[in-house]
Amino acid sequence: MRELELHLDLLKTPAGSADGELEVVAGDGAGDGFSVELGANRVTLRGDNPRGCLNAAYWLLEQLGFCWVAPGPDGIRFVPGKQLAEGSYREEPRFRRRTLILGNDALHDDWPEWFEWASRNRLNDIFFHDTPPSRLDRGQSPRPSSAADLAADRSGWMLERWDADSAAIRAAASVAGMSIQFGGHHLPALLSRELFATNPEWFPMRDGVRDARYNLCVSSEGGVAHLRIRAQAFFERFAGAAVYHLWADDIRGGGWCECPDCAGMSPSDQALFATNVLADVLAESAPGARIAHLAYHDTLLPPTNVRPRENVSLLFAPRERCYAHAINDASCERNVPQYWAPFEGLLPLFANDPARIDVFEYYSDAILFKWLAPPLLSVQPLDAEAYQSAGAGNLQNLMVTPRRWLGPPWHTWWMARCAWGSAAGVDAALGEFCGAAYPGHSREMADYYREQERAYRLILDLHDLKPTPRRDVLDFSDQPAETLRTKVGELSEAAALFEDLYERILGFGGGELAGEAEQAELVWHVVAHLAGRTAAWELLLRGDNSKSGARHIAAASVHLGWLDEWERSANSPAYANLSRGMLSGMRSFTRALA
Repeated sequence: MRELELHLDLLKTPAGSADGELEVVAGDGAGDGFSVELGANRVTLRGDNPRGCLNAAYWLLEQLGFCWVAPGPDGIRFVPGKQLAEGSYREEPRFRRRTLILGNDALHDDWPEWFEWASRNRLNDIFFHDTPPSRLDRGQSPRPSSAADLAADRSGWMLERWDADSAAIRAAASVAGMSIQFGGHHLPALLSRELFATNPEWFPMRDGVRDARYNLCVSSEGGVAHLRIRAQAFFERFAGAAVYHLWADDIRGGGWCECPDCAGMSPSDQALFATNVLADVLAESAPGARIAHLAYHDTLLPPTNVRPRENVSLLFAPRERCYAHAINDASCERNVPQYWAPFEGLLPLFANDPARIDVFEYYSDAILFKWLAPPLLSVQPLDAEAYQSAGAGNLQNLMVTPRRWLGPPWHTWWMARCAWGSAAGVDAALGEFCGAAYPGHSREMADYYREQERAYRLILDLHDLKPTPRRDVLDFSDQPAETLRTKVGELSEAAALFEDLYERILGFGGGELAGEAEQAELVWHVVAHLAGRTAAWELLLRGDNSKSGARHIAAASVHLGWLDEWERSANSPAYANLSRGMLSGMRSFTRALA
């Protein structure tokens, strides 16, 4: 097998490698578990299917000491000294499908490296998803090359990437036994807003008036007919995916129709109705493929009047949940009542069929986490256990970021381990990862991640703060006011902890920790900005216009200035359509407070 040969070649000495026999046996099952039999001079890899054989090969390489901590050749690490006893070994995955979501242009540009990394870490599904959404009817306009022009364009370029690379992507998926998902918030693009001038009845009614913004009127026969035609073209242009995503506008509240014919339909009903229309088209265009019903924002609650087609699967996306607690942690004031309970209510709608129950998680979402990269040491394995127990068949991790990752992305590597269901706990996993990623500072970096976990929990614990429309999670809420006051104290403590962590990692020295040191500095500036801004806001809400508020704003502005300079001097232009908009929003909020 190519992967075994490639890695074992890295270990060869001039004297050559040891003699022995290798047998590879592939079954035709649906799952990709495997068995490995190790004898004195013989190794047998038995995969439940061909992908299972590949998983067995990667498992064997891991036992020899290989670890893939980042994409690309530099991310292949070998830790010598491991031993594996002769005998029989068996592993099966916790989830049948395990997905890495590539969520923005810079990640799509590097898809071959991420694809290879995902396969080696025993993920078996890649989802091409774009933030911000690409334009469906861009024509032949070339992609800008400068950061300023990309930021001004304010849209993604994933569709053009697929046009150029789809044959290579499909070929890579076939070789690796991986499936492909494709799409995002593209439903509105199927109904051009320019059509409002001639067909206003196709568009939603709000407050008694037709409105060109957001989604469509699902009761409009003409609008639905147009949707079918455009969906057919979409599936033909982007052929080759196993699962498609044509989601509604990415807003909370106010996105759906209130006309007399739609008024009795909840947002969830309207969203599923539109998805069923697309599903009927997909059944003709690509039999066997599925399309996702996105349970997200105001479509989290189960539909009451519409049932999904057979080729529609659930995509549960609890974006505003609390990441300081597991998704089913009863002690959390947000997760169980607002997210876990609706999730359990959705399962019967999809016949409790694991093949139709997918979870879209945000463990590597640096937009949600405001440029940060929390390790989520305890939450990820607890989430995996919860979702598995509930009957989910696919755990997905959104990787989307306004900045390049600095140092190996632990959060993504850890998700792959949790989705597979390795018996090793977090301490063993930290030891394995840090031993491979930072061989000169393994123990110190494991402790460093544990200290990060403590500091991040202060930021991520949302307590009983109520979500605020049109504001993101870590912008927090001013209700209840007492909880916001608590959050101010937690953010201040977190900023101090991250400053200490930055100074600690500098003390370890450069070399292999250069990326982590740069990331530690960036994280400290982000958290310090957030802490100062939130403290000033809380004082204003209390009517306190003292000089302390001005000092908080001044400090927050200094840290934001550092982020601006880093983004322009050290970030890659491909991130600009996310990074510059986010920084602009941070500046706007800070100036408004000032």
